[in-house]
Amino acid sequence: LPRRFMVDDPAAVARFYAGNTSIYRPEHWKPWLVPVLLWSGFTVVLVYTMLCVNTFLRRRWMEAERLTYPSVYLPLEMTAGAEFWRNRMLWAGLAVAGGVTLLNGIAYFWPAVPMIPIKRQDIDPYITTPPWTGMGNVKISFYFFAIGIAFIMPLDLSFSLWFFYVLFKLELVAVTALGIEKNYSTGAGFSNYPPYEHGQAFGAYMAVAAMALWAARRDLADIFRQAVGPKSAAHDADEPMRYRHALGGMIAGVTLLSLFCVGMGMSPGVAVAFFVLYFLLVIVITRIRAEFGFPIHDMHYMGPLNPLLATMGPARLGPRNLVGFSLTYWFNRTYFANPAPHALEGMKLADTSGASQKAFLRGIMLAACVGAVGVFWAYLDRAYELGAGTARVEKWPREFPTENFGRLHEWFVTPGTVNYGSIMAACVAFVISLGMATMRLRFAWFPFHPLGYAVANSWGMAQIWLPVTIGCVLKAVIMRYGGLRLYRKAVPVFLGLILGEMLVGCFWSLFGIAFGMRAYDFWP
Repeated sequence: LPRRFMVDDPAAVARFYAGNTSIYRPEHWKPWLVPVLLWSGFTVVLVYTMLCVNTFLRRRWMEAERLTYPSVYLPLEMTAGAEFWRNRMLWAGLAVAGGVTLLNGIAYFWPAVPMIPIKRQDIDPYITTPPWTGMGNVKISFYFFAIGIAFIMPLDLSFSLWFFYVLFKLELVAVTALGIEKNYSTGAGFSNYPPYEHGQAFGAYMAVAAMALWAARRDLADIFRQAVGPKSAAHDADEPMRYRHALGGMIAGVTLLSLFCVGMGMSPGVAVAFFVLYFLLVIVITRIRAEFGFPIHDMHYMGPLNPLLATMGPARLGPRNLVGFSLTYWFNRTYFANPAPHALEGMKLADTSGASQKAFLRGIMLAACVGAVGVFWAYLDRAYELGAGTARVEKWPREFPTENFGRLHEWFVTPGTVNYGSIMAACVAFVISLGMATMRLRFAWFPFHPLGYAVANSWGMAQIWLPVTIGCVLKAVIMRYGGLRLYRKAVPVFLGLILGEMLVGCFWSLFGIAFGMRAYDFWP
């Protein structure tokens, strides 16, 4: 374990978990000083590199491909003018979603009030007959925000989302019917048994990244000429940063991030491969949000350590690289909070409203610098007072380290081998996804989108597959029988559903924070 990147003072660590003290005592904050500064600097460089990547893709996705950015549709409408707020259909949708969320929040405190079950519910107890039991955990929910987003996203995308989710569940049923044993090994990276769903998802994600970069190849070549020479057809005066600065920043960022991991003990080749795979995933996540606004890009088991483990195995990677994977697990466990898609959506808002892209970039970097240090301060202040290992905090400060370093222990004790099944599944999924993309280019009627295939087995899709199906069906029916005119009239209703659930749901969250009690959580 690289000590300079960690807190190795036993007394400071013990008080962190036990609490009943203060971080402001010198014997407590001094051991944290160097690790906090190192990891804060790492975080700022990581965010800056993402912004450089976004600068390369921004114009292509916004102006050439004209992606829809469904996630920013509502805030753009809210700030477009007073006409939006005068729409009765908007207030009807807001009243339904907000009223149900308000009622459920009241019922949380007073059980005598009936609660309307819109949050996820497991239906596993009702599935008792093989091979259908092989579907695993199945949830039903009626989240209003997911119904609204599915309604405003392109129809082929919403259809692909629920279609491939159902297909994935049928794959699991088929595996159970064939009697194939499921025995997961952490050393395999991805799942090491059919249908190799994680390998399939990774192959589809890489295909999406490859297609996005291939479609933008001429723009990227033009950007490169602009970056290295003064003459080019591209113009970057209105970009968040000059292309020359973005290219230099991206190269410098990947280099610094790789050197940081080398300093932790990772080998140079593995460190570079790690961040190349990481930023390919960043492009995929950003594309997912830009193209169809999928709100939950969790991508469990998709981090760069998983394909490296699957292709090389823990024994060949060696203990130093495995330790490096564990110390970078905090931003690779899932990609819920990855800032790249949010930053690009902010660039879209700035572009639509005529705001300065450069001012937006400065704001993001200021927020990253303040947030990187501020999150340590806020978290340590609470942890040393309450105790990160006590019952006064939720389980996650204990669960995540156990999950992370427990897995590291398994890599040392029972290292896995090369995961040939998942590698083959990833290759097949890559080819299938490219085939779907080709079909979409040649035939306007082709309904399947590779992004739906990629997220089929994700945690997020498992939570909202039914709301997405409802939104998709409602949009298809309205478009079929009412045409574009009726669709435009119906859109405010679904925007109201999103706004109502978010407004009242956030009210309950703030209510719980203000009064120091647990309140109704509208998600998940």
